[in-house]
Parts: sequence; structure tokens; C-alpha cells
Amino acid sequence: MGAEKLAAFYESWNAMLVEMFRVNLELSLWSARFFWFRWPVTSRSSRAAASRFQQAALAVLVKGVAPVHRRAVANAKRLRRG
Repeated sequence: MGAEKLAAFYESWNAMLVEMFRVNLELSLWSARFFWFRWPVTSRSSRAAASRFQQAALAVLVKGVAPVHRRAVANAKRLRRG
């Protein structure tokens, strides 16, 4: 049972790492547009940036919880049968 938890942890860690890499690339390209085109920073653009960062953080958390959730549901099903 300990090995299963350790495997779920590493799978979760890897999923979060890959998602962070993807999100960092997306956010850097998105923010580079503001510097490249020299758009003025307004409250609307600040809210849009905050929203993007929040969505990115939630995406990383969802990717990290998914492997643990998948294994917990499978374990509950297995224990229910037995």
C-alpha cells in the first residue's frame, strides 16, 4: 500500500511539473505581447492578467490531484467488492 501511495505521489508531481512548464510557456508568450506591442497597462489588462494567473494555478492543481483521485477511486471500488 505504501508503494502505491508513493507511485501516486510521483505521478502527481510529474503531472504538475509538466503542466507548470506548459503554463509558464503560455504565460510568457502571452505577456510578451504586451511588451512587444507596447500596449498600455489598464485595469482591464491587469484583471485579465490576474485571471490568467489564477486559471494557470488552478490548472496545475487539477493536474496534480488527478492521479491521486484516480487511484483513490480505484482503491475504493476494489475495497467495495472485497
